[in-house]
Amino acid sequence: MKYSLSILDKNRFGFNTAKVFLEKNDSIDSLFLQCTQDNVEFLIIRVPTDNLNTVQELEKKDAFLADTLVYFQKKEIKNYQVMLPNGYTTRLANQDDTVSIENLALKTFSGYIGHYHADNKLNKKDCDLVYSSWAAASCNNKAVADAVILIESNGEIAAFATLKVTSDLEVDGVLFGVSPKHRKKGLHLNLMQLSENWCKDNNHISMITSTQINNIAVQKNWVQLGFEPKNSYYTLHKWFSK
Repeated sequence: MKYSLSILDKNRFGFNTAKVFLEKNDSIDSLFLQCTQDNVEFLIIRVPTDNLNTVQELEKKDAFLADTLVYFQKKEIKNYQVMLPNGYTTRLANQDDTVSIENLALKTFSGYIGHYHADNKLNKKDCDLVYSSWAAASCNNKAVADAVILIESNGEIAAFATLKVTSDLEVDGVLFGVSPKHRKKGLHLNLMQLSENWCKDNNHISMITSTQINNIAVQKNWVQLGFEPKNSYYTLHKWFSK
């Protein structure tokens, strides 16, 4: 069991929050006892999708499904000659881009149905800030991201991708956003290609990335580039009465 209190979520939503990753043999009763001792009000639970018995037991104890996350992996990345649309250019972000990327992420992920937005007890505007603050931190905190790739048009950021090195060999494509006014131009596919190029240039061999199971469009792009399904997880929420 990987359990931790989330100060970030507490500050954002106003509830004492904990997060946990449950394996098959982890005790739910022990988890809930720990939550009681820590005065947890809001618990975010992640469970592998092959662990249905744990999910069903959690549902009996008033936890509810909030999303299903799927991971894809490309074991051997390649280098692309990226064909951006006319008028578009690419570069790496720096700290001076923080505010612009934060504002773009706020537009891009407004109302995005992740597990936070799926919970009616959470303020939807606060849920939007999960992604914008995440994108902003990616520009100036190496613990969050090792690189942020930008695509620009006429000096305006049109799309971004955040990358985090997870091992000597592998990189996680964490957060991808395309401005609503620049969609349907193939920019997400370009971001994936640029991300692979960055991995290749920095001597990494493989790449993983993830999204909600219903986000079909980006999964089609991943398959087109040779990514394959790797694993999947349910996210459940549990609220404790005070």
